[in-house]
Amino acid sequence: NTIMQALKNPIVLEQEEYFLPASIGVSIHPADGRDAHTLIMNADIAMYSAKAKGKNQVVYCDEEMKAQTTKRLRLTNGLYRALDRNELFVMYQPQMCTETRKVCGFEALVRWNNPEYGLVQPLSFIPLAEQTGLIRPIGMFVFEQACKQLIAFQQTCQERLTMSVNLSVVQLKDARIVENMKKILKKTGVDVHALQIEITECATFLDEPILLERIFELKQLGLSLAVDDFGTGHSSFSRLKTYPIDQLKIDIEFVQGITTGSDKDKALIKSIIQTAKNLGMEVLAEGVETEKQLQFLSQHGCDKVQGFYISKPLKVEEISCESLLTTH
Repeated sequence: NTIMQALKNPIVLEQEEYFLPASIGVSIHPADGRDAHTLIMNADIAMYSAKAKGKNQVVYCDEEMKAQTTKRLRLTNGLYRALDRNELFVMYQPQMCTETRKVCGFEALVRWNNPEYGLVQPLSFIPLAEQTGLIRPIGMFVFEQACKQLIAFQQTCQERLTMSVNLSVVQLKDARIVENMKKILKKTGVDVHALQIEITECATFLDEPILLERIFELKQLGLSLAVDDFGTGHSSFSRLKTYPIDQLKIDIEFVQGITTGSDKDKALIKSIIQTAKNLGMEVLAEGVETEKQLQFLSQHGCDKVQGFYISKPLKVEEISCESLLTTH
């Protein structure tokens, strides 16, 4: 408390005041370590927790914090070898056309089967992959697998299906991403016009024009562009005008409002669909779990849907042509 109080006073340098907030992590002997190295390491863990909680505060190390950090470290180390050890695989969630009520495409979703922790949720390992830069090789692995599988689906079922693949901002910052994706497209011979990239828009787009330039380069390859989780983040009408968007994906948050009877969510869904139609864009709703949701979306012009009511994400061996062509 004495240190925090002292740091509240500004430092004056050449008549300018400088404020130095402090994030302090504390570990206590012997509970948090019996030697200097362990105590400092755990104090460091607590300090980063203080920063994550908003900075300028004191946080004491505890057992849960240490367990989470240990797991995070092991997952990070395991992720470096996950590709080489064939621990990563791709599942495919069907997307349904509301007009025909038949499967018209898939979203490719990466999964990780870790030897120690079993099936690790994407929300746990994707941020680690982005922080370490491993999302770049992992992303290319998913893209190539999705291209190969789309060809297999189309040839086996004799249907024009589409495939959607997620790209993160970290991947878009990679100067070689367009070149690498171009090589995969050529190598697999996939119909590029049946491929779509999904991007979750974030504040970074406001500050880095290179990302918008990269998107246009990907569009020149023939790929279509979808904005994921539309309406929940930094989306704005000005960006709908600026970006070469082909599809808006309505977030599950709004779709759930149909079931709960939220008039505001229903109004927002109708507005998003109408805006997209006016701009010549397609609309897909995520997280559809009931017939009521499907009927509402269909009645108001939503083109496609995906969610557990249609199908959970499936392994390749779980997908058959019969299930694709069946009317839901």
